[in-house]
Amino acid sequence: MTSRTYMLLFSVLCCVAGQNVWAQSLDLEDIAQAVAEYESLFEDTDLASDPALEVELRRLMPLLPESILPTVVESDSIKTTLSARSSILGWWRSQDPLPASEVNERMVEHVRRVQYALDHYGCTSCEEGYDERGEIYVRYGEPERISRVTFDDPLLIDAIYQPGIAVSPADFPDNEFWRYLNLDRDAYFLFIQDGGFYRIGDTSDLLPSVLRSGLGYSGRGLVKSRMLLAAMRSIYRQLALEHHHFGSRFNDVDLWLAAREETGRLRGRDNVENSKIITGAALVQGETPEQLDLDQELRQPPILFAQNTILSARTQDQQAAYQREILLPSSTSEVLNALPTFALGVRHARFLKPDGTTTTEIYWHPESTSFTVPGHPAQEEYIIKSFVAQEDAAHTRLNTMTDAIRVEMPSASEAVTIPVQTIEVNGSTGLYHLALQWDQHEVTPAGIGNRLQLASRRIDSLRALDASGATLEMSDLIPLAHNIDTDELVPWPHEWIYKGMRFGLGFEIYHLAYGQGDQTSYKVTYQVSSGRRRISSTSVEFEGQSRLETEEVYLDLGQRAGEIIVTVSVQDQISGQEISRSLTLTLFDDQG
Repeated sequence: MTSRTYMLLFSVLCCVAGQNVWAQSLDLEDIAQAVAEYESLFEDTDLASDPALEVELRRLMPLLPESILPTVVESDSIKTTLSARSSILGWWRSQDPLPASEVNERMVEHVRRVQYALDHYGCTSCEEGYDERGEIYVRYGEPERISRVTFDDPLLIDAIYQPGIAVSPADFPDNEFWRYLNLDRDAYFLFIQDGGFYRIGDTSDLLPSVLRSGLGYSGRGLVKSRMLLAAMRSIYRQLALEHHHFGSRFNDVDLWLAAREETGRLRGRDNVENSKIITGAALVQGETPEQLDLDQELRQPPILFAQNTILSARTQDQQAAYQREILLPSSTSEVLNALPTFALGVRHARFLKPDGTTTTEIYWHPESTSFTVPGHPAQEEYIIKSFVAQEDAAHTRLNTMTDAIRVEMPSASEAVTIPVQTIEVNGSTGLYHLALQWDQHEVTPAGIGNRLQLASRRIDSLRALDASGATLEMSDLIPLAHNIDTDELVPWPHEWIYKGMRFGLGFEIYHLAYGQGDQTSYKVTYQVSSGRRRISSTSVEFEGQSRLETEEVYLDLGQRAGEIIVTVSVQDQISGQEISRSLTLTLFDDQG
């Protein structure tokens, strides 16, 4: 694929994706072909030295997990080896949000974002083809809000226009403040125009260099210090409207300047009132500024207060950037945000089979209100289609399975009652992954109608159970609930349970060692904890004659609502080997 063809591919994908790629579209073949061409960029061995491939790898680097980066980067150089490209393709497959569809919608979304970044944030001197605004856009999509710090306020102009010091509004850099509160309350980025393109900066970068240098105790230095503080007050006043982090900074600078201004704005205001000069953003978000020691703050000379304020701001900006690195994912997708989804309880458990392979059982069940479709009239019945793809360690599909069930809706006064569904995935060895999707369809006289809602899950990095026979092994834990009609324990796939519900666990133990008389002896410990607090712990010893044992047990989970962790530990009394499994549940006071 040539560079020209690669750029044309962007255009094809963007045009097609712009027509609601996630709908059941007549352009599906065009989309699939375009995605296949994009994938060929990583598959074609003739393209290993193609500049377009290296550019795309650079664009992908901020999105990739740390586990893949070493295969792509070495000593700050991009590797275009077959191993690197295979890792990228495997990662792309793991990002597919709708595994039952013909295309990878996340890949289409990425291509659209890249094209938008090239069109709106292009940078000819940047290796990726766009500046750092483009990088953030490709990672997180459109910001919730974009604003700018302006410097045309008449009060600011009066404060910084001083004889002998050449500063004007044109000396302040253009900038953009992007906010992603939909991702995290502290997700924001300040971009500074620098040399014709934008980079991520901090608040001190908004100050002209002529104001940041030459501060001192001379008359000129004192004037520059006051000009600098006036500029900072204007900057923080505007940023405080965007995020609470800047509220206390504005308060500090405003109080210091107000105490020295002719109007004496502090006169007649007590300390509580002064502490509220923070703008609406902090107050709306419920943030309370720290109480200031006004006497100590106001006694500082201009140069010292200005320098301390800049140093403090840089430290806070660095801390905020560090927090973003920790809190924010490497990238996000909006594919599922544009689609109606329904809630499902989904759990899985691995079991060892006699042939040495691992079977994964997937239990799923809709939440009570799942079938309500906003804006769509209720129907007497629906069809739920299920799809499962089994993938190898590189996320290459090994096989797929599909199924469908018919759900009849009861009267308005009754709850939907369908049994918990189980899907079996057989023959797993080594490392494997599962991709799942459920589609709710309307039923028409002609048969299955349009898709109304969907749900999807990924179960990644599953490892087949040890079949060697030399090591104690154990299945995953199956949450079980008592079925009143059958008086049996059945799988419970939901993340929650409620008080009064009869709850249990099921699991299997493999490769128990034989002792004298071909007898096995093992101890099972059940522990229920909440955080670091242990609620209960019970141990039971068993003897048997088989290396394989199946256990089912009722458990008392206590009466304290909240998240609880159930851990089951098995100790082989003959070999001394131990193994344990855990699961997490949320305990509610009642079923409602």
